[in-house]
Amino acid sequence: MNNTHIGENIRIYRKRKNITQRELGDKIGKTWEMVSRYERGVSSPSKQINSLADALDVDIKDLFRDPAEKDTEKHYFNRVPLFTYIPENADFKKERSFVYYTAPDWILDIDNKCFVITTDLATIQTDRITKGKLFVSPNSECFKGDLVLKKENEKLVAEELKEERREEIVGKILAEEIAF
Repeated sequence: MNNTHIGENIRIYRKRKNITQRELGDKIGKTWEMVSRYERGVSSPSKQINSLADALDVDIKDLFRDPAEKDTEKHYFNRVPLFTYIPENADFKKERSFVYYTAPDWILDIDNKCFVITTDLATIQTDRITKGKLFVSPNSECFKGDLVLKKENEKLVAEELKEERREEIVGKILAEEIAF
Protein backbone atom coordinates (compact mmCIF):
# COMPACT_ATOMS: atom_id res chain seq x y z
CA MET A 1 0.00 0.00 0.00
CA ASN A 2 1.37 3.41 -0.97
CA ASN A 3 0.63 5.67 2.01
CA THR A 4 1.76 8.74 0.05
CA HIS A 5 -0.86 8.21 -2.69
CA ILE A 6 -3.56 7.52 -0.15
CA GLY A 7 -2.54 10.52 1.93
CA GLU A 8 -2.57 12.84 -1.04
CA ASN A 9 -6.00 11.55 -2.07
CA ILE A 10 -7.30 12.03 1.49
CA ARG A 11 -6.07 15.64 1.38
CA ILE A 12 -7.59 16.29 -2.08
CA TYR A 13 -10.97 14.80 -1.15
CA ARG A 14 -10.99 16.56 2.23
CA LYS A 15 -10.38 19.90 0.55
CA ARG A 16 -13.04 19.13 -2.07
CA LYS A 17 -15.53 18.62 0.81
CA ASN A 18 -14.28 21.86 2.34
CA ILE A 19 -13.61 20.35 5.77
CA THR A 20 -10.63 20.73 8.10
CA GLN A 21 -8.34 17.99 9.34
CA ARG A 22 -10.03 18.35 12.74
CA GLU A 23 -13.51 17.88 11.21
CA LEU A 24 -12.36 14.80 9.31
CA GLY A 25 -10.70 13.47 12.45
CA ASP A 26 -13.95 13.93 14.38
CA LYS A 27 -15.84 11.96 11.70
CA ILE A 28 -13.46 8.99 11.90
CA GLY A 29 -12.70 9.12 15.63
CA LYS A 30 -9.09 10.30 15.29
CA THR A 31 -7.23 13.51 16.12
CA TRP A 32 -6.37 16.14 13.53
CA GLU A 33 -2.73 15.26 14.11
CA MET A 34 -3.40 11.69 12.95
CA VAL A 35 -5.25 12.95 9.87
CA SER A 36 -2.21 15.11 9.15
CA ARG A 37 0.03 12.04 9.49
CA TYR A 38 -2.20 10.13 7.06
CA GLU A 39 -2.12 12.99 4.55
CA ARG A 40 1.68 13.26 4.73
CA GLY A 41 2.10 9.48 4.33
CA VAL A 42 3.81 9.20 7.73
CA SER A 43 1.21 6.80 9.17
CA SER A 44 -0.78 4.08 7.44
CA PRO A 45 -4.53 4.74 7.32
CA SER A 46 -5.25 1.08 6.42
CA LYS A 47 -7.36 0.40 9.53
CA GLN A 48 -9.37 3.59 8.89
CA ILE A 49 -9.79 3.26 5.12
CA ASN A 50 -13.51 2.38 5.29
CA SER A 51 -14.36 5.20 7.68
CA LEU A 52 -12.23 7.65 5.65
CA ALA A 53 -14.04 6.71 2.42
CA ASP A 54 -17.42 7.10 4.16
CA ALA A 55 -16.49 10.45 5.72
CA LEU A 56 -15.19 11.77 2.39
CA ASP A 57 -18.12 10.35 0.35
CA VAL A 58 -15.83 8.45 -2.02
CA ASP A 59 -15.31 4.86 -3.10
CA ILE A 60 -12.46 3.12 -1.29
CA LYS A 61 -10.72 2.46 -4.60
CA ASP A 62 -10.51 6.21 -5.21
CA LEU A 63 -8.27 6.57 -2.15
CA PHE A 64 -5.78 4.12 -3.71
CA ARG A 65 -5.49 5.83 -7.13
CA ASP A 66 -2.21 7.40 -8.16
CA PRO A 67 -2.96 11.14 -8.09
CA ALA A 68 -0.27 11.69 -10.74
CA GLU A 69 -2.26 9.74 -13.36
CA LYS A 70 -3.32 11.92 -16.26
CA ASP A 71 -6.70 13.59 -15.66
CA THR A 72 -7.18 11.77 -12.34
CA GLU A 73 -8.27 14.84 -10.44
CA LYS A 74 -10.67 16.06 -13.11
CA HIS A 75 -12.12 12.65 -13.86
CA TYR A 76 -12.43 11.16 -10.39
CA PHE A 77 -12.72 14.17 -8.14
CA ASN A 78 -15.43 15.94 -10.15
CA ARG A 79 -17.65 12.88 -10.46
CA VAL A 80 -21.29 13.28 -9.54
CA PRO A 81 -24.02 10.66 -9.75
CA LEU A 82 -25.89 10.53 -13.06
CA PHE A 83 -29.42 9.21 -12.82
CA THR A 84 -31.11 7.71 -15.85
CA TYR A 85 -34.01 6.47 -13.71
CA ILE A 86 -35.99 7.86 -10.78
CA PRO A 87 -34.85 6.17 -7.56
CA GLU A 88 -37.39 5.10 -4.95
CA ASN A 89 -38.93 8.12 -3.20
CA ALA A 90 -36.91 10.36 -5.57
CA ASP A 91 -33.97 9.84 -3.20
CA PHE A 92 -31.10 11.00 -5.43
CA LYS A 93 -28.16 9.91 -3.25
CA LYS A 94 -24.76 8.94 -4.59
CA GLU A 95 -25.04 5.34 -3.39
CA ARG A 96 -28.20 4.84 -5.47
CA SER A 97 -26.37 5.56 -8.73
CA PHE A 98 -24.13 3.27 -10.70
CA VAL A 99 -23.18 5.85 -13.33
CA TYR A 100 -21.16 9.01 -12.80
CA TYR A 101 -20.72 12.21 -14.76
CA THR A 102 -18.02 14.87 -14.65
CA ALA A 103 -19.19 18.17 -13.22
CA PRO A 104 -17.53 21.55 -13.72
CA ASP A 105 -15.67 22.93 -10.71
CA TRP A 106 -18.05 25.86 -10.33
CA ILE A 107 -21.01 23.52 -9.87
CA LEU A 108 -19.19 21.56 -7.15
CA ASP A 109 -18.28 24.86 -5.49
CA ILE A 110 -22.03 25.53 -5.14
CA ASP A 111 -22.94 22.03 -3.95
CA ASN A 112 -20.65 19.00 -3.90
CA LYS A 113 -23.72 16.81 -3.28
CA CYS A 114 -25.30 17.73 -6.62
CA PHE A 115 -26.45 15.10 -9.10
CA VAL A 116 -27.30 14.92 -12.79
CA ILE A 117 -30.46 13.67 -14.47
CA THR A 118 -31.32 13.32 -18.11
CA THR A 119 -34.17 15.61 -19.20
CA ASP A 120 -36.20 12.65 -20.43
CA LEU A 121 -36.82 11.75 -16.75
CA ALA A 122 -38.78 14.94 -16.16
CA THR A 123 -41.72 16.74 -17.64
CA ILE A 124 -40.32 20.10 -18.75
CA GLN A 125 -42.72 22.96 -18.04
CA THR A 126 -40.53 25.89 -19.00
CA ASP A 127 -38.93 27.08 -22.22
CA ARG A 128 -35.72 27.80 -20.28
CA ILE A 129 -34.82 24.08 -20.50
CA THR A 130 -34.39 22.18 -23.75
CA LYS A 131 -33.02 18.63 -24.00
CA GLY A 132 -29.90 17.30 -22.32
CA LYS A 133 -28.70 16.82 -18.76
CA LEU A 134 -29.62 18.84 -15.68
CA PHE A 135 -27.25 19.52 -12.78
CA VAL A 136 -29.44 19.58 -9.66
CA SER A 137 -28.50 20.81 -6.18
CA PRO A 138 -30.56 19.28 -3.37
CA ASN A 139 -28.97 21.69 -0.86
CA SER A 140 -29.36 25.11 -2.51
CA GLU A 141 -32.01 27.55 -1.36
CA CYS A 142 -34.79 28.00 -3.89
CA PHE A 143 -36.53 31.30 -4.53
CA LYS A 144 -39.41 32.37 -6.72
CA GLY A 145 -38.28 32.33 -10.37
CA ASP A 146 -35.54 29.71 -9.88
CA LEU A 147 -35.57 26.60 -12.02
CA VAL A 148 -36.35 23.63 -9.79
CA LEU A 149 -36.91 19.91 -10.02
CA LYS A 150 -40.09 18.89 -8.21
CA LYS A 151 -41.68 15.57 -7.39
CA GLU A 152 -45.36 15.44 -8.29
CA ASN A 153 -47.28 12.15 -7.99
CA GLU A 154 -44.18 9.95 -8.38
CA LYS A 155 -43.08 11.95 -11.47
CA LEU A 156 -40.46 14.66 -11.86
CA VAL A 157 -41.28 18.11 -13.16
CA ALA A 158 -38.75 20.79 -14.14
CA GLU A 159 -40.20 24.28 -13.93
CA GLU A 160 -39.79 27.81 -12.64
CA LEU A 161 -40.66 28.09 -8.97
CA LYS A 162 -43.89 30.04 -8.63
CA GLU A 163 -44.38 29.79 -4.88
CA GLU A 164 -41.92 28.81 -2.19
CA ARG A 165 -43.26 25.40 -1.09
CA ARG A 166 -40.20 23.35 -0.15
CA GLU A 167 -41.85 19.97 0.54
CA GLU A 168 -42.14 18.90 -3.11
CA ILE A 169 -38.82 20.33 -4.36
CA VAL A 170 -36.11 17.77 -5.08
CA GLY A 171 -33.55 20.45 -5.83
CA LYS A 172 -32.57 23.64 -7.60
CA ILE A 173 -31.45 23.25 -11.22
CA LEU A 174 -27.99 24.81 -11.41
CA ALA A 175 -27.27 24.28 -15.09
CA GLU A 176 -28.25 22.39 -18.19
CA GLU A 177 -25.85 20.65 -20.53
CA ILE A 178 -27.60 20.78 -23.88
CA ALA A 179 -27.56 17.74 -26.16
CA PHE A 180 -27.18 18.49 -29.85
